[in-house]
Amino acid sequence: MAQSSQPSTKPVTGAAAILHALEAAGITHLFVNLGSDHPAFLSAFAGRQFPKIRVFTSPNEMNALSAASGFAQLTGKPAAVLVHVECGTQGLAGAVHNLAAEINSLTRYIHWIQDVPDQRAIVRQYMRYEHEIRRPQNAVQLVLRALQFVMSEPQGPAYLIASREVLEEETDLTVPAIPSQDPSKTAALEPQGLGPASLDLLCTALLRARKPLIVTSYLGRSKAGFEALRGFATLLAIPVHESAPIYNNFPTTSYLHQGHQWNGGGQLPALAEADVVLVIDADVPWIPAQSKPSPDAKVYHLDCDPLKENTTLWSLPCEKRWKVDSATALEQLAAAVRQSALFGTEEIAAIVNERQTRLKERFTERRARLASVEEIPAAGNITVPYFMSRLREAASGVRVVGLNESTTNLGNVADHLHHDEPHSLIGSGGGALGWYSGGAVGASLALRSAGRQDDLVVAFTGDGTWLFGVPSCAYWMAKKYETPFLTVIWNNGGWGSPKNACIRIHPEVAGAPVPEGRKLSDELMVSITPSPAFGKIAEGAGDAWWAQVTRAEGVDEACREAIRVVREEKRSAVIEVVIDSI
Repeated sequence: MAQSSQPSTKPVTGAAAILHALEAAGITHLFVNLGSDHPAFLSAFAGRQFPKIRVFTSPNEMNALSAASGFAQLTGKPAAVLVHVECGTQGLAGAVHNLAAEINSLTRYIHWIQDVPDQRAIVRQYMRYEHEIRRPQNAVQLVLRALQFVMSEPQGPAYLIASREVLEEETDLTVPAIPSQDPSKTAALEPQGLGPASLDLLCTALLRARKPLIVTSYLGRSKAGFEALRGFATLLAIPVHESAPIYNNFPTTSYLHQGHQWNGGGQLPALAEADVVLVIDADVPWIPAQSKPSPDAKVYHLDCDPLKENTTLWSLPCEKRWKVDSATALEQLAAAVRQSALFGTEEIAAIVNERQTRLKERFTERRARLASVEEIPAAGNITVPYFMSRLREAASGVRVVGLNESTTNLGNVADHLHHDEPHSLIGSGGGALGWYSGGAVGASLALRSAGRQDDLVVAFTGDGTWLFGVPSCAYWMAKKYETPFLTVIWNNGGWGSPKNACIRIHPEVAGAPVPEGRKLSDELMVSITPSPAFGKIAEGAGDAWWAQVTRAEGVDEACREAIRVVREEKRSAVIEVVIDSI
């Protein structure tokens, strides 16, 4: 008997429809913090109805969303997060600021209490897309629409809610899917490049420039962006500066690399001398109070979000700006340069050769300065550059993926890791501290999915930031899901950033009298003393190995053993590095 060509239907709950949409769209990782509104989800999990989705329990919502962030940052594919009603949404806390998603009424008394008038308002201003699934019949369509926003530039989080009644109510899934429920017909926007006139303008400006400069913060979020920048900058010997980088964007071992800058650091010479500045995918390419281009410099801007649409007060005066996929635009520019009649002239060759010579000299001088601060401290105390140099040596031959949430030591980590591959060093992208721990779990899962189990994930964090990361949850997750990572804690006895900010604005505070036996940080209420037993917390939560190093002579052994424990024993490791107290 011939098979019928008519579509078939399958009854499922609203929760199952949501999971079906995620699976159909290729979502493989779902981080959950479950509650009493989720019986329909629990039933679907228990029945293993969606085997392509791996479910990971996170006792804390902040860690769940940070884990989804870490996974997405390394794979370029979104992960999903399921939390419980408005309480779970608020538990996402600062992770929403850093990146978010939620699925969410009345058989127990708590259901009335948590039924708030506008749950979506909690996170609305951070979302690329937010909506409520009011009927299970449109659950698949709304999930796919949300994922379109997530994956289309400028990429960002989406937030969906659904009441318990919707999650439990049954609907029919149509097989094959109708167009609005077909992931292949609801794909993300295709990357967009530059038009011919814009290519000609930029190509000519960069070829004619004597001292051009490229500034970026997150072009390296994709491997294509990293490689496109490396290829184009090398083609014309254009120096590259990373301003408050969220990703590593360019090889730090290249003579073209001009370093990193967050707060402080003074005027960047390459920016002051530049006649053409190409800003690519950067929110804050420079802070004018400390470093800025010449008034005569011509500035051009390539970005996935050149208007910074969610930032109320923002300005970057420039000649022209374009909303593009920057990797595509740079590949176009490289091709245009090679085809340009100017490229092969003796004049351009002389300009490029002179630039190479000057930049190689500058790079040699910078490397020497960085090497000098890596030397063993005379008093035997540990400095961050010294520790980084020894960790680098101990990890020689091992591919390191670093998560940098070192606050006042962001630059020291970035300057001394000597990373030169895409996704070697990533950050949270926001100011809500505590991303490192869940992020490390997600990053480990991402590497495993790519067959890179031997890579070493290292989370760099300050002592205060470590506490923000809900470590009891993170190390438990790392043990349960076999995602071990090394944590390096810079213990300076407190929160240095607010202290530094206070002194910058109120310099008179630095000279204020302090009672005997106390420090200024005690008076400013930014001291973390007595210091927590960081290693014991990690050990109790996730059987982590730990060591505290207070002197330079103990660093090498701690680094070697920590790396061995993570790679061979598959256990997390913590090194508490005691540095000068604030």
